Amino acid sequence: MADKIKAFFRQKKAESKFKTAGGGHKLGDSSKTSQPSTQQGRRVAERQHPSQSAQQAGAAALNRVAGGQEREEDALRRRQQARIKEQARRELEKEQQVETEIAKVKEVYGEKEEEVVEAPTVSGGVYFRCPLVGEDVCSREEMKRRIREFLFSQLECGERGLTAVLIIHTCNSPREKVATCVDTLGKYIDNILSHPEENKYRKIRKSNKAFQERVGGLEGTVQYLEGCGFETAQMEGPEGAPEDFWVLPSEVTDLETLRGMLEALRGAEPVVAELDRATKILPPGQKIDNTPLPQDFFSISGEEVKKEQERRTEVAEREGILRTKAMREREEQKSRRKYRYCLIRIRFSDGWLLQGTFAVQENLSAVSEFVSEHLETPLPHVLADSVTGQKFRLGEEGTLADLGLVPAALLNFSWDPEIEADLAAAGGLVAYLREDLKAL
Repeated sequence: MADKIKAFFRQKKAESKFKTAGGGHKLGDSSKTSQPSTQQGRRVAERQHPSQSAQQAGAAALNRVAGGQEREEDALRRRQQARIKEQARRELEKEQQVETEIAKVKEVYGEKEEEVVEAPTVSGGVYFRCPLVGEDVCSREEMKRRIREFLFSQLECGERGLTAVLIIHTCNSPREKVATCVDTLGKYIDNILSHPEENKYRKIRKSNKAFQERVGGLEGTVQYLEGCGFETAQMEGPEGAPEDFWVLPSEVTDLETLRGMLEALRGAEPVVAELDRATKILPPGQKIDNTPLPQDFFSISGEEVKKEQERRTEVAEREGILRTKAMREREEQKSRRKYRYCLIRIRFSDGWLLQGTFAVQENLSAVSEFVSEHLETPLPHVLADSVTGQKFRLGEEGTLADLGLVPAALLNFSWDPEIEADLAAAGGLVAYLREDLKAL
């Protein structure tokens, strides 16, 4: 009996285990895998649950990982900010460098008044003459005053309109303003000639802004309009109030005279004084008197040496600036000190010297013509710079400033090689300066 009871309990126990084992499966069936029992899973779960210390260690590890990531992000952020700041600094430095170069370019090529020195070249200074006012010579300002007085004195001598034309061109400056005045007056006359029956073209409101700016302020314009037949009259202006007008009366129908006045206005040239050469003939052996010339005419003062050093420093700094050909030419032009006049001496092989005063913008041909006027026999000749040896032939162009003959130069005279050959073949000599000049 006891064995049966034990067998019964063993059977119940086995059935209980079989029930808790879950669904069965066939051997070799791969579609299903054995599943652990609930108790086994519970035991496994219980075995895998971390302890408190393990949880703390894990939390610390997670904090370290999170902190490392934050530190890496902060470092990356700082590096990016540093790169941005460095780029901004470089761009700012580049902008400052560009502004510095622009300032240098403006300093060199900007519109600045050039220093102009009116260096006296003969005793008493530089003089001018004008055949229109007489044979006397005087300074530039005095000659301008005399020409102006002469022109205004001629207004009452008959040709009022033509004299006014010369006043407009001679007594006003700058030339651009004179050109604007001539163009404006020409349009007034053109309108009348094109529409002789239209009264609106025969009147000019004196207070008109364009008229005041372009015509009204210039000398000679009043006399010119009067010479054309205009008269002053009061008429109703744009606002209805009476205003002063220049009016050409309708009875003035002589359009040919008006056309002649227009042609004279547009074709006239200013009365210009001629530079007096202040000619001197110096015999052989005579000491050249340079006392009338200023000290710095031939030498450089300490201040000029300092300025030259500063100029060279600026040139060295500008070497890195990209410059156009025109900019370089302008820089070279400005680097030279400006003179209005220069002294030219021509030395002949017989020891005589011919001296004259010239404007720096005159061509070398003016010097050749000056020499020919004083030769006994005006034949082709050559002038050579006594310093550089550069030879200039008759008719060669180029201003005295461009040729480096400013502010003073000594040129050696010689006949043209063909003339020299002909003279050598003939076995004769030709005198240089005129005999009547040597006797003075």
